[in-house]
Parts: sequence; C-alpha cells; structure tokens
Amino acid sequence: MMPWRPSQESWSPFTAMESLRSEMDRLFDAFSGTMPPSGANEALWYPRVDLQEHDQEFVLVADLPGMQQDDINMTVENNLLTLQGKRLVEHRADNGQHGYAHYSERAFGTFCRRFTLGAAVDAEQITATYKAGVLEVHIPKTAAAQPKRIAVQSAA
Repeated sequence: MMPWRPSQESWSPFTAMESLRSEMDRLFDAFSGTMPPSGANEALWYPRVDLQEHDQEFVLVADLPGMQQDDINMTVENNLLTLQGKRLVEHRADNGQHGYAHYSERAFGTFCRRFTLGAAVDAEQITATYKAGVLEVHIPKTAAAQPKRIAVQSAA
C-alpha cells in the first residue's frame, strides 16, 4: 500500500469559495432567466452585468473586455432585453506570431444573456455606449410605466 502524499498543487480556500460562488451564481441565473436560452453547457462564457432600475429608466452595464463594437448585438422585444455577442480566440506567441497558449484562463466564444424588464420600455429611445470594454445601455421606461406621485388632500 502506498503512503498518502499531498498533492503538488497548492490549494486555497479562497479559490474553493470562488468556485462555489460561481456555481451558485449559475444556479440562480438559470432560475432567473439570465442564462443563455440554449443552456449553460453550450455557452463558453457569459459577461457579468449590472442591471439597475430607476424611476425613468433601466441601466445595464456589461463587462465585455476584448470585444469590438461590431461583435455586440442587442434587441428589446416584449420587455425582454437580449444581449448577444462573440469574443474571438486570440493565439499569439511572444514574438507576435500566431501560436498556441501554454496556459489560458480567458474564455472565448459566443454568449447570450436575456433579461426580463419589469416595466414597459420605449425601445425607440434606447441608447448604448461602449468604451474600454464596458457596455452601458440606457433603456427609458414609457410614460405609463413611470411612477406617479399622488397628492394626499386633507379631508374637510
């Protein structure tokens, strides 16, 4: 019988916690409808996003490092925002020639994220900017969907 030997790989509790958090995020994303419609197993990666709701608009901020504007596609239909894109694989050797990575943690491929917006939006007035790998989308609500302040009168 061989004596037990510790693995040569270093183990970090922080790496294990990050892995657990990532798996929990995927589980909750699957239930909230933000995962790709074809299933998580087919997606190589999906960008991290913040979606904020304000009185007059929604604001979506997505991290899309290494992508070009032309690689990003967004649509809004029936209060469903779809963000799709493709990040191409880059293989470069140290001398600038194409080669294969010895080690790589960067993910590439296509992604599709969908978000159900809780109010009617004005699709004609949506604006988006892309700078330094960050996409920012302003999605105005229709007038009917914006909150109304109701004045309370004193009774006589």
